[in-house]
Amino acid sequence: MKKLNILLLSALTAVSGSALAMGGSIEQGKNFTNLNLEMGKSSSGLYAESNWLKNTDDGTQTGGVGAGYNFEVGPVMLNAGAKAIYIGPKKGDNGVAFPVGGGVNVALTDSINVFGEGYVAPDGLNNSVKNYVEANGGVSWTPVKPVTLKVGYRHVSVDGKDGRPNHTLIDGAYVGGGVSF
Repeated sequence: MKKLNILLLSALTAVSGSALAMGGSIEQGKNFTNLNLEMGKSSSGLYAESNWLKNTDDGTQTGGVGAGYNFEVGPVMLNAGAKAIYIGPKKGDNGVAFPVGGGVNVALTDSINVFGEGYVAPDGLNNSVKNYVEANGGVSWTPVKPVTLKVGYRHVSVDGKDGRPNHTLIDGAYVGGGVSF
């Protein structure tokens, strides 16, 4: 079994061995800012990403790193992954969460994509809240490579535990842009 696992991991790594695009983006909502760095997220195979998200009204923030695998099926890119996230909601339940989830990116044309993703960390995958949920969806447009512009909606919330309240960290529409190389 161990040899089979090594063989499967080697095969996935070899398939992912194509050039990994790197990129960065910024999103600005009415009450939040999100900075994101990624490697390999736009091609089939392994990817890695990191982000920092801050609520500009109350100082709530999250930051983390993640990794996963992309599967390309025609104009559709599916991904599955996991993250390690620091949660700093200023409600007494600072801690870490390890959400799992995935997403989809559908190329409508060569330059316009529709995307969505969601991650969740139930009680056993975090240390400070009962449940962590994040979701993001929208439309992106690449007028000229390497620039991508996007609009979307982002939501991040937690269910409190040990008498702490449930609360929304981020919830709202955003505009953003990024570059990849």
